[in-house]
Amino acid sequence: MKASVKIILKKTMLNDGTFPINLRITINRKSKFYKTPYNVLPKFWNNKANEFTSKFPNYLQCNRILNSIKQDASKILNIMIEEGHNYSLESFDSLFRPEEVKKLSFIAYFEERKLQLKESGKISSSCSYRDTISALMRFRPTIITYDFTKINYDFLMAFESHLRAHNCNDGGIGVYMRNTRAIYNSAIKSKIISSDFYPFKDYIISKLKSSKVKKALTKQDLQLLLDYDISENKEGAKALYAYLFSFFCRGMNFTDVAELKWEDVDLSSFSYIRNKTQVKLNVKIPNNNYMRTILNYFKIYRPFDTDYIFPILDKDEKLYTKEELRDRKKSVLNYYGKLLNIIALQCGIKNKVTFYSARHTFATISLKKGINTVMIKQALGHQSIKTTETYLEDFNTTDLDFAFENLI
Repeated sequence: MKASVKIILKKTMLNDGTFPINLRITINRKSKFYKTPYNVLPKFWNNKANEFTSKFPNYLQCNRILNSIKQDASKILNIMIEEGHNYSLESFDSLFRPEEVKKLSFIAYFEERKLQLKESGKISSSCSYRDTISALMRFRPTIITYDFTKINYDFLMAFESHLRAHNCNDGGIGVYMRNTRAIYNSAIKSKIISSDFYPFKDYIISKLKSSKVKKALTKQDLQLLLDYDISENKEGAKALYAYLFSFFCRGMNFTDVAELKWEDVDLSSFSYIRNKTQVKLNVKIPNNNYMRTILNYFKIYRPFDTDYIFPILDKDEKLYTKEELRDRKKSVLNYYGKLLNIIALQCGIKNKVTFYSARHTFATISLKKGINTVMIKQALGHQSIKTTETYLEDFNTTDLDFAFENLI
């Protein structure tokens, strides 16, 4: 009777370009494959060692999980011999699958759910889970061995304290905690952990109140950006011009700006499908010197051989996996944010300037010019008026005094 246990990278490519990592059990020359929590690009897999390369995120922890799965399978094969079970794949399967569920650790289960989100095309949610796992691993590396019972109230309070000590605000902490709660709820439904251990009866996420950060620029601050002498910061030109394009084009999202091609734009307008809501938006290009300067600049500044107006993607979006595309956009967005804040500092703007503030600035200035909220909602491509209202800055006391001075 011969048997072998091996972790392998299967040759069947998934829709996102990755390949599944499976546990292969071979008994008497017959094999059966079991899923692990991972799919991976071949460049992150060492075929000789059958493990992740050092370039894969959290590769040490992930390799430990794979090794643990392999060891569990080996133990079951030994039990089959010791207890005289029929030495077959069927016998192994009947013993292994219950163990597979029971022994799935908190992090392994988290990883599994992350990959399911990725496979279903929910890339942002999958990446949010990835970031939460990374934060948990930085907080307590030994969490790799934890089952769900160890994720209790004391653990959550300690995790929160750790995040605060590393300058994470209530909003960021709330994201990590909601993801952790979602995983715990899923595990309860899957009968992996009893609801008796549920820690969120005592740990209340709603206590984490995100302070309302002013995101919109004043009209005066926006004018400072419009008047900025770009010769003082040539590297910042691409970020500033992309920001102003977003503002003038009705607060166009960065992810949509990144994918806009020259062929999409005629002399006076363009249309696009908004990534977030899949709503088609038609945009008239304002006929002003600012927009002419912006478009002429990007006709000349062409660092990449692509058809995109803005130098955000360095190759066609179809050549990225969904996760790579999101990471590329996020990386450039962060870089543009740094460039914008250097410019804001040089202009004497006190508030933090993010690319996203172009969208809020468009909405707030539109409202102050008397454009009604329904029209602003349509321009932004929102599906709900409530979403639009969260974009609109509260009017200050001076604005209110002026507006109501001659009411009667």
